[in-house]
Amino acid sequence: MSAILTLLAGTFYGLIIGLIPSAGATTGLVAMFGFISYFGFDPYLGVIFCMAVVASSTTGDTYAGILLGIPGANSAAATMVDGYPLAQQGRATEALTAAITTSTLNGLFWGTLTFALLPQYAKLIMYFGIPELWAFILLSLACVGFVSNRFWFRSIIAICVGIGIGLIGTDPETNMDRFTMGWEYLGDGVQLMPLVAGLFAFPEIIAGWRRGNSIATLSGEETHTHQTWEGIKAVWKYKWDALRGGAIGAFVGFLPGLGGAMGDWMSYGSTVASHPEEEFGNGNMRGVVGPEGSNNAQKATSMIPTVLFGIPGASFAAVLLGLFAYLGFELGTQEIAADIKFFDSLTFGFMWATVITGILCVAFNKQIAKITYVPYIYYFPLLVGFIIWACVQYTGGWQDYAILGITTCLGLFMKKYKFSRPALLMAFILAMKIEALSLQMWFIYSVDTLVTRPLFLGIMSVVIMLLVFSIVKRSKLEYA
Repeated sequence: MSAILTLLAGTFYGLIIGLIPSAGATTGLVAMFGFISYFGFDPYLGVIFCMAVVASSTTGDTYAGILLGIPGANSAAATMVDGYPLAQQGRATEALTAAITTSTLNGLFWGTLTFALLPQYAKLIMYFGIPELWAFILLSLACVGFVSNRFWFRSIIAICVGIGIGLIGTDPETNMDRFTMGWEYLGDGVQLMPLVAGLFAFPEIIAGWRRGNSIATLSGEETHTHQTWEGIKAVWKYKWDALRGGAIGAFVGFLPGLGGAMGDWMSYGSTVASHPEEEFGNGNMRGVVGPEGSNNAQKATSMIPTVLFGIPGASFAAVLLGLFAYLGFELGTQEIAADIKFFDSLTFGFMWATVITGILCVAFNKQIAKITYVPYIYYFPLLVGFIIWACVQYTGGWQDYAILGITTCLGLFMKKYKFSRPALLMAFILAMKIEALSLQMWFIYSVDTLVTRPLFLGIMSVVIMLLVFSIVKRSKLEYA
């Protein structure tokens, strides 16, 4: 019974977070640092709650994008391109139903493939020695830095800054403070909570505050019911676009560090390219079904590199790493790979939250949508206050507020000038691993030894290809 109640609580919390414009899963998870300790009596319930938040907030993101023209999160931006024009044409219910149904079905399909087989994927760890893991970390940085942002040189700067911030604290070799500039507070390093909030939560909340809310209303009851069925039928009509979008999202989710908007924009782009005879951007239902197929699929497969290697599959997964660490779960270890109850909790939270959210949203579309009409001025201070409270739990002193202010300024600067925030966060989380593995590589392995390891050579070849591709043929995506 406690697991069911926890599931429902996480689902409703995530859905409300998803409905708030410019919030999304990452913001909702950051706010959880303020109360994650309450799950200390049963950490597996905390896992269920976290996964329910991820699944439900991803579905809820769609409402603000379609109804307001403001994406609930970066991952809903592609859906907005055709979804918002449909809403302006009086087809908001149809667009919402099609989007939610597509996202739910793909989430269930790819969630089943991911979580049911995740313990089997754990066997992959056996093939990764120190060189392979070091190369895989480079691959993750290449993916998030070069593929999802066309400004590759700025991404390199962001990665270097992230590693530098990650190395602040205590030197594991000498047990002495390093890069703290004499500030004793930094002896334990920069905390994850204020960094994530500063890089992602506050810049998006401030952006939502600045935007005007142009609202498209839902239709009357009779038309509402008719459009609900039309939206469901649209998913079947455009099933290949939905399946293609799900497959792209699943692939992007598996690659560490991408996630976010990458899968959705790739799915939208492939949908447009597959139908050159049709017009997009003015209310094409294919433009809703295609990218929505990517949403939950990407969230599900992002857990593969996150759980097995401790390398976040996306920004939200980076926050999950911190939350699970608070609960006593160290991802990317042999111990977690053997913890069947942990895998069961992941599956239960994500899959059932996906089902519940999909049913609730389709059945109560009109009622749920009213939340998005609440003026930003009412929930803006509540959201900001809650996140600040969660971020100052480390010491409760002025230093917590100072770090949060510094990271927020950094996040606003990076967002404005297109420096990759995901790349910085990824580099920050992996900094200690990069340092330790690099030292081990230097002292244990020689070039002659490395060239005899085919998996290492294969991964490094992909890294080099990504770097060359990003320089020669820059991506049009500017996800910063």
